[in-house]
Amino acid sequence: MFFKNTVLYVFFLGLPLVISCGHATKQRVHAELKQEFSTMAVPVQGTIPSWLKGSLIRNGPVTVSVDGKHNEHWFDGLAMLHAFTIQEGNVFYANRFLRTQAYDTVFNKKSLSYAGFAVDPCRSIFKRFFSLFLSSGPHALNNANVNVAKIADRYVALTETPLPVEFDPVTLETVGVLDYKDSLPHRDTWESAHPHCNPVTGDALSYLIEFGHQSYYCLYTIPANTLERKVIARIPVDRPSYMHSFAITEQYVILVEFPFVVNPLSLMLTSKAFIKNFSWQPERGTCFTIVKHSTGEIVGTYRSKKAFFAFHHINAYETDEGICCDMVCYDDASIIYDASDDMWEEQANRTIFHKEVKRFIINQDKRTLAEKTILRGDFEFPRINEKYDGKPYRYVYMTKPDKLWHAHEIRPLYKLDMEKGTTITWSQEGCQPGEPIFVADPMGQKEDDGVILTIVINIADHSSFLLILDAKTFTEQARATVQHQIPAGLHGQFFKLC
Repeated sequence: MFFKNTVLYVFFLGLPLVISCGHATKQRVHAELKQEFSTMAVPVQGTIPSWLKGSLIRNGPVTVSVDGKHNEHWFDGLAMLHAFTIQEGNVFYANRFLRTQAYDTVFNKKSLSYAGFAVDPCRSIFKRFFSLFLSSGPHALNNANVNVAKIADRYVALTETPLPVEFDPVTLETVGVLDYKDSLPHRDTWESAHPHCNPVTGDALSYLIEFGHQSYYCLYTIPANTLERKVIARIPVDRPSYMHSFAITEQYVILVEFPFVVNPLSLMLTSKAFIKNFSWQPERGTCFTIVKHSTGEIVGTYRSKKAFFAFHHINAYETDEGICCDMVCYDDASIIYDASDDMWEEQANRTIFHKEVKRFIINQDKRTLAEKTILRGDFEFPRINEKYDGKPYRYVYMTKPDKLWHAHEIRPLYKLDMEKGTTITWSQEGCQPGEPIFVADPMGQKEDDGVILTIVINIADHSSFLLILDAKTFTEQARATVQHQIPAGLHGQFFKLC
């Protein structure tokens, strides 16, 4: 039958990652940052803790243009990795584009005709159907511009479509596709760019969405020493939700289905880019689905009083009171449609989206879902001490995100005390800090014993620097400056490479 799941996978993005619809070889290519730097020493101000050794590797989209026309949505920029490596108090910097089909289309074919999150360059239904027979194959290199992780003992760049792209953590050179050795979908589907990775065992846990006449959320684990995804649960769903991340506790996986949903058939039958097929349907409410990790059993579903949207879970854990689930919440999903380069340019002077750090408490005995607001403000990219992932915790670190800002604006880093609802901040005029990443002191005893690492853009002198803060006091310990602006990025990780 034509509408079986294995066929509809192909229509997840409607096209293979790259289908050129014609290109002009004489067109000029411009990028926010085009130059790639091999490993170079970076001057350090201050003192780096002697125990801090490894590499902060960050991923993110670089806006590109061909003949004056740029990619319409920030999330569709070309993937670029940046690495700050710390060795014996010294810092070294390198950066490199991932060598993907999108990279080839831009720099070699001088074209922006690559499919992505919010752009589909070949929009006719006929071409969507014909793309079934023009597939670039299961080993296509995705424009993996969202996150990085260590999966199956490999270092990979991630986006929200499989497969991950493996890279060398020292040189940042692209190795190739991380090709799973299992029967789960390997292409043209959707999966989280935020897997949960056990810091002790190296095992990972994630999910994908199988689109079809009957769609499914598929939860799976990846043991550290294999490339085989092992299914935990396969949950049927008629209207899949856009979910950027998810939460875990020691016993459960928590999927929060926001009412930003898609009819799977519309992915095939319309000429819209992928994300533009989703619609906000607040009457559906926001549904919390609780799955027991050990059995795959759905132990409960709960709906919030009011519909809301979130990109990022902060953490979740179990208490006598119930399951606590913390998120950075928006009133609706309009930020996805509006997060285009044009929006940033038009709205750079004001806060647009109302955000709250909220805690949802699920009492399984009483079958209730309660919620409370911890903090209101303009912040995103929450990170915690990863040792507390799925466990009771106290501190979360965030930043105020923006792609454009002015030299006299203040863009703080926040440390939020979830128990007291209070914050301390770091800021510097004209500086935009990125996602704050916690690195634990190996001799530390408390949750906030460690440092915060973030890459800061200094608009005043067109430079960027690695900032190292004491996580407890939020006082600066050191910074290492490069003499160019690193484009605003998304997510990163600290890897102990020694």
